[in-house]
Amino acid sequence: MKKVLKIGRNDPCICGSNLKYKKCCLPKQDAQSLTSAGQMIKPGEVDGLMKKISRIVESKDMSLEEINTLLMGKSFDEIEAEYDALSPESSTKHQAEALYERALDEPSASKKISLVEKALQVYPGLPDAWCMLGEIKAKTCEEAIPYFTQAVEAGRMDLGDDYFKENEGHFWGLIETRPFMRAKTFLADALLNHGRIDEAMTHLEDCLRLNPNDNQGIRYELLSLYLMKDRLDDVKKVLDKYKEDSGATWEYSKALYLFKKYGPKSIKAAKQLNKAKKENKHVIEYLTAKKKLPKAVPSSYVQGSNEEAQIYISEGLAAWKSTPGALEWFNEWN
Repeated sequence: MKKVLKIGRNDPCICGSNLKYKKCCLPKQDAQSLTSAGQMIKPGEVDGLMKKISRIVESKDMSLEEINTLLMGKSFDEIEAEYDALSPESSTKHQAEALYERALDEPSASKKISLVEKALQVYPGLPDAWCMLGEIKAKTCEEAIPYFTQAVEAGRMDLGDDYFKENEGHFWGLIETRPFMRAKTFLADALLNHGRIDEAMTHLEDCLRLNPNDNQGIRYELLSLYLMKDRLDDVKKVLDKYKEDSGATWEYSKALYLFKKYGPKSIKAAKQLNKAKKENKHVIEYLTAKKKLPKAVPSSYVQGSNEEAQIYISEGLAAWKSTPGALEWFNEWN
């Protein structure tokens, strides 16, 4: 069976951003051009595939229509063959990437580690490889932090200082930046879980600076952290910058912001809270402690769903609990 991409335009984006596919990495026509009956692509293979497609496109003087025709219905193997035919790479980085790709498909943890370590010996500038080591070898977030720190440094080394200066504001849209951006979020999450909140926020803010379009959804986590830290000016900047946003995180964060700014008798805050509850009623059960979060928080959601509520509560509950009177005010208006 040919191995081809199969994903719906309203499905969670395959890049891991938690946004819908149609609103994230690829426009609708690209999704159609890469879709046919077959086996689902693995998340770890997405960037490699897109990199190869970009290389093919760069080598040809083609219109958008011609590019779509080129990609229509092609299997991964056919794209691989066309990529390899351009100019077979023998660089150490290419060799290391090949070892890492083998590790993605390896079911044995010990063999996976062996392949990744070999890849990093060949070329240490692979952020995804360092992140994989951290996920497999580290037993605690404290143990994982050095691996993820090394992943961030590997990304900086691979891209180079000039690249950051020339492409600030366009990261993530440039495929080669994604391993670095992923590493930043891995490190930020580990730092948060270890209680090093200010350090984590610095990495998240850096991601938003490098990619203001925020395909990774960094702004939602930052909103909750800013609220927890009473950084209301920063909350307002995020709310104003992405004012077209909606969803549970957005609406409940805005309600808490207005409560913090204007107090429990604020009509603005009360109206916003009612709007938030209409946006996602499931949040109410978690904020009133009628329900507890599951051990494993969902990785994707549909707006208005219980899964969306769980994701918001996992990030936003601390801000409500740390705000004097906020939960009492919430219950009064429930």
